[in-house]
Amino acid sequence: MNERQIPAALYNDTAVRQFSLMAVVWGVVGMSVGVLIATQLAWPDLTFGIPWLSYGRLRPLHTNAVIFAFGGCALIGSSYYVVQRTCHVPLFLPRLASFTF
Repeated sequence: MNERQIPAALYNDTAVRQFSLMAVVWGVVGMSVGVLIATQLAWPDLTFGIPWLSYGRLRPLHTNAVIFAFGGCALIGSSYYVVQRTCHVPLFLPRLASFTF
């Protein structure tokens, strides 16, 4: 029997790589700020009274960096990866995907 072979699709992973790299960067930044504010709860004088490094200013930075920057990059990057493979087609407009980055 002759089996018909389906040609391998050429996926565009440029936007996936961009979002994945920035998810790692934002994850490190956001979680590092989280570690800093957690240590401030144990040692309040850790930042030597510098007002820009107070708990009240760093907590929103940590929350927004982890939720929106890290989480958003991870979700959009994984969406671009999964959609191409489940539909077995490359991205329709790869330049638009890079623009969303």
